[in-house]
Amino acid sequence: MRMLASRELAARPGKVWKDLAQEGALVITKDGKPRGIITPTSDQTLLEDMQDLIFARSRRAVSALRRDAALRPSISQTEIDREIKATRSYG
Repeated sequence: MRMLASRELAARPGKVWKDLAQEGALVITKDGKPRGIITPTSDQTLLEDMQDLIFARSRRAVSALRRDAALRPSISQTEIDREIKATRSYG
């Protein structure tokens, strides 16, 4: 995937569209650091492309939750049972 300075978007948009068609995706950088990704789409594929993007973000969020959970101390089955009992007896 090719890197592209953000200033090129304004300076040479025609070249950016051409490069996007050739590369399939471009990484946009600012001050030499990645800031975004441009991917091609069309009227026919926009909905599916957006669904793919949402799915990827969701997958990343679930992975982060799992990593965080793995770092926390686990609770015992006794503590789980106690919490279930307390919740059921509350109502």
